[in-house]
Order: sequence, then structure tokens, then C-alpha cells
Amino acid sequence: MSTIIPFPPRPNPTTTTGAGGTSTGQPAPVVSAVYTVAETAEILRLSPGSTYTLLRSGEIPAKKVGGKWLIPKGRLHQWLEGLPEATTDDVATELDRIDRVEQRRRPGA
Repeated sequence: MSTIIPFPPRPNPTTTTGAGGTSTGQPAPVVSAVYTVAETAEILRLSPGSTYTLLRSGEIPAKKVGGKWLIPKGRLHQWLEGLPEATTDDVATELDRIDRVEQRRRPGA
């Protein structure tokens, strides 16, 4: 005759634990190491189309895996930190460009 000693239940890695190490029954949040194109576009305040253009050109650090763009969070933030800061001349040039585009769009201008 053998004695069976039951093991205590293991914590489920898909649930979060509360105070005292007890399971809350809530699913654990999934933390991803990559951004989607939509998330990257939102971070950069760009349209998805502009974001895809920058991804294809290699400007934004990313990899295409299985037809899907993966943007590593750490590399994106390093890239952003390494971008040069805009000067007042850069701002003036961009404002002039925006004015020219708006003038072309106005009928009868």
C-alpha cells in the first residue's frame, strides 16, 4: 500500500497575485517587447502610411517577420533619443513649407 501526498496547487503564471501571494484570478498582463505599426505611428504622431514609408526605407529600426513589421521597443527609443534636436531654422523652414502647401490648396490662390 502506498501513501499519496498531494502537491499544493501551483500558481498559474497567467494570473496575477495579490497581497500575501494569493491569486487574484485576474489574467496577468502580457508585456510585449515590440510595438505594432499602429502603436509606433501613435508614438511618433504620424499617419500609418508615413510610418510604413519610414519602416520600408529603414529609417525606423524594425524587422519584417512573416509579413508583419516588428518594432523593438528599446531600439525605437534609442533611435528617438539619437535624433538631432530641431533648431529655430528647422522650424522656420517647416512652417514655410506648410504655408506653401496651404497656398496651393486654396482655390483661386
